[in-house]
Amino acid sequence: MSDNPFDDLGGIDDDGSDGDSSETTVDDTVATPSPEQTDEPTRSTDSPSAETTDETRDESTDDIAGPPFEYSEVRQRPLYARGETWDEFEDAVGISVVPELRKEGVRDEEKREIHDAVLSLAVEEPERIVELVLERRRRS
Repeated sequence: MSDNPFDDLGGIDDDGSDGDSSETTVDDTVATPSPEQTDEPTRSTDSPSAETTDETRDESTDDIAGPPFEYSEVRQRPLYARGETWDEFEDAVGISVVPELRKEGVRDEEKREIHDAVLSLAVEEPERIVELVLERRRRS
């Protein structure tokens, strides 16, 4: 008998291993879910494009499994913001961003991806940054 408390969950790990998960990482499990493990919401077939959308989503989900870059590519730098702004950011990510990613089949988003996207957005719209800085200075 093994010391693994999850051995009684047999059938979940169908990669042929003997239950020793010391070589399996959490990212490996999440990045490649088997069809039996995914909880895809069923779509109504009332619209003519529903079937096509499901097929497209299945194809695009394969392309978006896992973060687009490894953690080793990350450069950590401090960002200085007010607590209120951090709270708003975390709320926006949790309430708006993550649910939209779920709808697109992304279940393994990483903070580094979100942060990278936020910085990319800032690079794409620097004029908006200027507007926000000026607006906040004028308010205080």
